[in-house]
Amino acid sequence: MFSNLNDKKILYLNDRHEEKDTQNEDRRKLYDKRILSLLTENDLAIFGQKANSFLWDYYKSLGMAGIRKDNIFYVKNFLEYSSLTKAVLDNSSLIRQIKEKKPDVILPYIESHNSQILAQKINCLTLRDAEGVEQINNKSEYRQIIKELGFSLVPAFRVNNLKEAGGKFDVLKESGFKKIMIKKERSVAGFGIFIIKTKQELNKQVGENFSQESSFLLEGFIEDVKGSPNIQYWISPTEIKLIVLSDQLFEEDRISHQGNIFPSWVDKNSIILEKIKKLSFKICDYLQKKKMYGMVGIDYLITKDDKIYSTEINARLNASTFAALVVNELFGLNDKFFWKTFSLKGYLLPFEVLFNYSRKIFIKQKGDFGI
Repeated sequence: MFSNLNDKKILYLNDRHEEKDTQNEDRRKLYDKRILSLLTENDLAIFGQKANSFLWDYYKSLGMAGIRKDNIFYVKNFLEYSSLTKAVLDNSSLIRQIKEKKPDVILPYIESHNSQILAQKINCLTLRDAEGVEQINNKSEYRQIIKELGFSLVPAFRVNNLKEAGGKFDVLKESGFKKIMIKKERSVAGFGIFIIKTKQELNKQVGENFSQESSFLLEGFIEDVKGSPNIQYWISPTEIKLIVLSDQLFEEDRISHQGNIFPSWVDKNSIILEKIKKLSFKICDYLQKKKMYGMVGIDYLITKDDKIYSTEINARLNASTFAALVVNELFGLNDKFFWKTFSLKGYLLPFEVLFNYSRKIFIKQKGDFGI
């Protein structure tokens, strides 16, 4: 699936809940099987529950999901743990079974201290160090790194308590920002970000959502936004490979991630495209020199007067990584098509029910249009 790992036996552990600030998500909404369609015959994978047989057969009809069934390990009691990885670590029998398969590399959703411990227990490698991932994914640390690389920064302050936050809130207001974002330094999908206008709102948010944080960010909220592209690369010791450039979609709050759309409008603006690629290469080159290999997604914010800011980095698999790789499997590296991913609110349906209800809209073979 990934460049420069074709000769390695890879163990996939697509555990979203090893990422920070996901504790309030429905634990049944694992990301584990988002990787299923992309797995090949000799891959290994760990899932929380059995893969849906109807969905698996559908993938196979498209020439995907070729993994052998005896290469998938299941953790029946994963809901008793805060993450799938922790459930595996507490299962010595399962660890022995995985170890017998002799994986070369473990590829988790995000490299964490737990996934690093698991790698040691099964005698395989990780692509990057958990401490390095923690540093680069920290919003404050990332700001310092890209400042040193010559990036423009949205005005912001790192604060340690409510008193400091109140003073910096006033500074941002006096500089012209009508709204302020208060951000956890480690969070995903907008969970740890809140928009405030007043000191009263600041007091409320700090009390309810930041009292356990040793530090957090206050950042000016830019309102004249043209777009928010996300660009993803695969970094190895020998190459920095562009995977996809797409536009992020957000809920009405302009914070919560809702999906992605391809192609990005940036593709039609050669000047901005070139600038984003140059900035992104600087970041990827920095990571490559630090031996931080694997998938990385970089989020940008483009204002209406074409100012470019990088708001954060995700040195892990991104939510839209799966869509981009699936599309590449179905269509090849072809930029003459359109795709969109988005969340649906409401009840979860078994795939078979959804498929049979609207079977005409689903892709039936490689190259077809549809869902």
